[in-house]
Amino acid sequence: MRAVPAGRQAGRVAVLPITGPIDQVTLWSLERRMKAMQEGAYDALVIELDTPGGEVDATLDICLRLKSDAPANTVAWIHPKAYSAGTIIALACREIVVAPGSVFGDAAPISVMPGLGLQPLPAAERAKFESPILDELDAAAAKRGEDQRLLQAFVVTERELWLVERTSDGARRFADRADLELLGLEPQQNIVPPKDLAARRPATPGELPLTAADRGGWRVLETIDSSSRLLVAQSDEAMRWGLAADVVKDDAALQSFFAANSIVRFPESWAETLVRFLISWPIRIILIGVFVVALVIESLHPGVGIAGGVAAAALLLLVGAPALIGLAEWWEILLVLAGIVLIGVEVFVLPGTGFAGITGAICVLVGLVASFTGTDPTSAAERGTLLTASSTTIAGVFVGAILAWFASRWFRETAIFRRAVLATSVNAATEPPPRGAPTLPPNGTLCIADTDLRPSGRCDHRGELFDAQSTGEYIQRGAAVRVVGRMGTSLVVERADDSQVAKP
Repeated sequence: MRAVPAGRQAGRVAVLPITGPIDQVTLWSLERRMKAMQEGAYDALVIELDTPGGEVDATLDICLRLKSDAPANTVAWIHPKAYSAGTIIALACREIVVAPGSVFGDAAPISVMPGLGLQPLPAAERAKFESPILDELDAAAAKRGEDQRLLQAFVVTERELWLVERTSDGARRFADRADLELLGLEPQQNIVPPKDLAARRPATPGELPLTAADRGGWRVLETIDSSSRLLVAQSDEAMRWGLAADVVKDDAALQSFFAANSIVRFPESWAETLVRFLISWPIRIILIGVFVVALVIESLHPGVGIAGGVAAAALLLLVGAPALIGLAEWWEILLVLAGIVLIGVEVFVLPGTGFAGITGAICVLVGLVASFTGTDPTSAAERGTLLTASSTTIAGVFVGAILAWFASRWFRETAIFRRAVLATSVNAATEPPPRGAPTLPPNGTLCIADTDLRPSGRCDHRGELFDAQSTGEYIQRGAAVRVVGRMGTSLVVERADDSQVAKP
């Protein structure tokens, strides 16, 4: 049995897997699981990583939690990949272990637009994104005792590094182009290391400084990184370059690494998986589209109720899921609700004014966009998120508008509409009017729309105005309409065709 350093030994080890893209749900989930781990009195924490990367803000917040709330004995397990954000999180841990054949690196910030893929970043914008990441890597290098240039090569393409060895005693360190010139070595690219090159932690520049006296006493072992690519480390390279402490194949090997008595896993909950699904941009486009369609149907055909319920459910999922993880704040939810109220005022109380409806629509759109972003949507790290939120919301509204147009063409013919609106209205025409109510024109009477019917408004019959409700379609002011029923003290009308208007 191999010896385990005292600082690594642990009786109980908690394993927190991070799989898939890293986002605010990942942060929310990790905070919950770390709290549960702390209540269980575990001696060590393992962050098991299998991720393609993710959001910059969420990544930096996770690093902060690991440095402030995690135990000192915190290890990252690359199993089997940890690109981009996963690399930053791994380097925030005290040690890294790698599964056989695992890989990590390629951590430069990128901008992704839904449906459009990767988008180029201007130099100034890229610098704003890179600065906090490089600061985090510099702090990680100081804490882990590693060469800053090696970690920076994960993010910056301009870095060039080689692994060099002193011929007198086999001491190793990393060297850039200036170091090679000082040592009198040729800065060749794509130097392949010897197959029998043993893993050994290279020294840092502070541990092994170079002087002019070292000229001619060193040799180049391999090319680490060139200026044309970002650094990516395979499991064997991570061991050779001192980034990884050991190769860990499975839980049994992990338990041996800590000399632990037990290992307990803390996976994501089903609720966290569901929230991640609901806040993904394709699902939010669908939910926004459903919300728009249902709201239009309910406003054109009041009394159906089902469409209103669907709209309310879609809205609840749109703002409720982000609210659970702290993305949607109270003012954003209130703004969406206020927008719905204003749209209702436009449809049912003040039809034809336009101001309330437009203001309500703007409130809903702004609230939905804001629910995508964090507390500071103007920061450089969140501008990509804000752009994604805007494009997703616009796409959802566009999809909803198309579906609403198609729905308006066939909804009047469905059984649910005929039962809920038309049948009720026509039957009500045979009932006696309430006491004191005006005498309404009988069915078949021709009137003139005194206002736009959206579907509510007024119509004129021989100079007398009556409240009116169309059967669903929008009817412009001045159009001829025919009475088909009554809803309370209001007329239910439909557009009259030319043959009906021509009748005396």
